[in-house]
Amino acid sequence: MTRIHTKDGQFIDAHERILNLRGVNLAGSSKLPSNHSHHDILHPDPACTTFVNRPFPLSEASLHFSRLKACGFRLIRFIVTWEAVEHAGPGIYDTEYLEYVRQVLEVANEFGMLVYIDPHQDVWSRWTGGDGAPLWTLELAGFDVANFRQCESAVCKETYGEGHGTDERNGNETLPKMIWPTNYFKLASATMFTLFWAGQRFAPHCLVENHDATSENKVNIQIYLQTHYINAMAELIKYLRGLDNIVGIGTMNEPSPGYINVDDLARGFGQSQPTESSSTPKTNELKYGLAPTPFQGMVLGEGHPQQVSEWSNGILQHILGKHNRSVLVDPMGKRAWKSTPQRTECIWKREGVWRIHPQTQQPELLNPKYFANVDFGTSCYLPFAIKYANTLQRIWKSSTSTSELHIFVELPPLEFSSTPFPQISSSSESGIPHAINATHWYDGVTLFTRSWKSYLSFDTRTHRPVFGYNKIFKMHSSQLNDIRQLSVTKMDNVPTLIGETGIPFDMAGNTKWDSFGSQVAAMDHTLRCLEKNLLSFTLWCYTPDNTNKEGDLWNGEDLSIFCNDQKQGLDESDPLYIFDGMRAGQAVIRPYAQCMAGKPLENTFDMEKAFFLFRGVANGDTKYDVPTEIFVPKIWCSTESDMSIRAVGGKFEVDEYPHWFIVKYWHEDLSTEQRVEIQFSRKKTSRRRVWGVPFT
Repeated sequence: MTRIHTKDGQFIDAHERILNLRGVNLAGSSKLPSNHSHHDILHPDPACTTFVNRPFPLSEASLHFSRLKACGFRLIRFIVTWEAVEHAGPGIYDTEYLEYVRQVLEVANEFGMLVYIDPHQDVWSRWTGGDGAPLWTLELAGFDVANFRQCESAVCKETYGEGHGTDERNGNETLPKMIWPTNYFKLASATMFTLFWAGQRFAPHCLVENHDATSENKVNIQIYLQTHYINAMAELIKYLRGLDNIVGIGTMNEPSPGYINVDDLARGFGQSQPTESSSTPKTNELKYGLAPTPFQGMVLGEGHPQQVSEWSNGILQHILGKHNRSVLVDPMGKRAWKSTPQRTECIWKREGVWRIHPQTQQPELLNPKYFANVDFGTSCYLPFAIKYANTLQRIWKSSTSTSELHIFVELPPLEFSSTPFPQISSSSESGIPHAINATHWYDGVTLFTRSWKSYLSFDTRTHRPVFGYNKIFKMHSSQLNDIRQLSVTKMDNVPTLIGETGIPFDMAGNTKWDSFGSQVAAMDHTLRCLEKNLLSFTLWCYTPDNTNKEGDLWNGEDLSIFCNDQKQGLDESDPLYIFDGMRAGQAVIRPYAQCMAGKPLENTFDMEKAFFLFRGVANGDTKYDVPTEIFVPKIWCSTESDMSIRAVGGKFEVDEYPHWFIVKYWHEDLSTEQRVEIQFSRKKTSRRRVWGVPFT
């Protein structure tokens, strides 16, 4: 197994070669229990929940890891959720699931796959429209999840159709694509994240029974939630000790600040900017469907009618910033808070944020800036992340493993966040040792519109349209470079790994699955932007149980690079069998230099010209006895004669494996630039059988 460490902003192997780590998120369906049903949301039975067999049965592990390795992927971002570990109740861990995860990752180790654990969440939990936290966390705060839809406190796939939006009133019960992120800006999710990060500050009266206490019988809900989250991930790490393919663990997938730093609760989720001259709050709030302001969300949660703006997912919102209409939302007496066995009052009403006016009996906002002027990254995220990292790294070091447990740092998605990225020391005990910048990046226009337009995009930084492919490529490459610069300027020059990136395969107008032209072009564009910046990454995602109809089985998403419906029935004796089912394969499965004996300058593949180029220079005084290794998948050349190799400044040789070649290059003349060119035969047609040309 290749052991990795970090140095000078790079991933380094045992031979001091620089690594370009490429991999996948495994898997999209791991957000849901393996026995998930639509009744879970309104009639949950946490004791019977199980995530065993997510992402696949243990018996299938070898096939999937073999396929991923044949595609050139060497790193797995392995999806787990807090719910998967601790669904049955506080401190009750699912040992069957933990043992299953250990067994799956043991198989990954056999295939030489590196792994980092992703404690995944989206918009807090399944009951708030996403995944992640157990049901008991919401109940602990006093929520009644059965009434979330009527109060517009959350929008879920299972309850869509029971709300107040125009589509729902017209009888539509199908959750719109990509509406789920709007839950970050609704009462339930925003409240839970605020309590998790800053309950002591903003909800000091929210105390809960501390059954694990040695001294205090009650603690603030922030302490309780953070302690249980850390302990759950610590329990998982205990089960994985001794596995030398585990390279690290994330802090939390795409955390949200909730209400923290919202400038005015009556105006939306615009963020305070106390250090800037502009007094105008910045906002990247996603508005799609009904979009109550924070104050309206609180009021609706207590059952009071409100006139709420309704937004479409298009030019009217993203370019013009205008809503379509206003809609009267009347919960008809339903409340998002528990009424039995005793009535629970809205936490924010109890803390004096708002009240019912004694004379008018109408909701009144008392403190619109209650959450304003707080630096989420520095004041909330960082103290938690330091405690989290120290706890897990201490447990990891207590094992026989000689490798370090890297901490993959994520903050709120840049598309939705206006909060500054904090200064994170990775070299002192007061910071996060062995940290990695694992920020996500997507081509947001393609993701949200589910279409690829090479001539038109939108810059989320300037909120202006961008015309022409060259300008779009430059813009997206610049966005990725900005992420990389955060590693340098904010994190002591740690490595960058884009934890999520990818494209939707259910592009609009492609319902018959008769062509993958747009998907191939969009995926190739994304990977070219990553290659331009020499970035490591894990694609979202590889979902073994993906189908054309159900996608990744979660909220209508369909980003998996593998699909059972795209299988073409190749026989196991066929040399291309291992690639069967891959989508947009000519873009996804590409040659690249995996480990580089020198400093890379270029590591790119031109899909249209079937041409690979590696360029590099000597890495200071470092002398290498091992070569640069270039992975070449056999869908691009079934035999060595199908590729023409030109090496400058050194020599090369080719090793063949069942599904790929490794081109080894030794740099002999240190005064010259390293250069390897590989031109693939464009006459070969056999690979097109697995290039995602789907069957109906």
